[in-house]
Amino acid sequence: MVNGTAEVREIPLVLEPRDVWAALGNPDKVLPTLSPDIDECIALAHELCEPRGLYRRLTIDEVGRKGITFKDGPPLKGKFLAHCFEGGEEAVFVLLTIGSALEKRVSEMFADGDTVEAFILDAVGSASAMNLLTTVLGEISEESKERGSNVGTCLSPGQSYWDVTGQDHMLEVLPGEMIGVELLESSFLRPQKSQSALVPIGPNLKVLSDPADSFCRYCPATNCPVRKEPQIIQAAV
Repeated sequence: MVNGTAEVREIPLVLEPRDVWAALGNPDKVLPTLSPDIDECIALAHELCEPRGLYRRLTIDEVGRKGITFKDGPPLKGKFLAHCFEGGEEAVFVLLTIGSALEKRVSEMFADGDTVEAFILDAVGSASAMNLLTTVLGEISEESKERGSNVGTCLSPGQSYWDVTGQDHMLEVLPGEMIGVELLESSFLRPQKSQSALVPIGPNLKVLSDPADSFCRYCPATNCPVRKEPQIIQAAV
């Protein structure tokens, strides 16, 4: 990954029925009558999805008490963001999408009255988007270890520590049109099954990612069906 250069990558889609059950609300409860529909929707997702990622690595200029500045990018404000970047030297900005075809098919299913199939395919899309991020974070971790750097916590706009308007800054760094992603006036992304993430990097980084860690611990959506771990309290930051 060249520093400062936006790089497009094709990402393999890895998807299991358990991932879809989690997106539907319960990974441990399988309804046999729906299993064939889930298998069919997973197969359909492999036809419809165009998983792509846009990466850019920027050098950190300064980490202050209330934010971070970069040598070639917009400043980011926030005490918690600054806390996660302590000791960092670089940041990897990431934009991911599965494309718009699956979203379009879901709309068509609802319009045709195929409500159950539409709900399942939408859940497949959500699981696909989540799994893309997991795959990408693994790649970033391996690349960083090869360079002798540590990897920090994955940070995403729209969480309790970073308002969704942070997407505006993310797409200043990442030209979304390169992978077909548009920033709306609401600061949400289109296609819907798209997301951005920011990962601190550096050999002296103080707040490190854990192999079992996920950004779920910083998200207040306690009833999210794909939550992996409880939310932590940030009062000490």
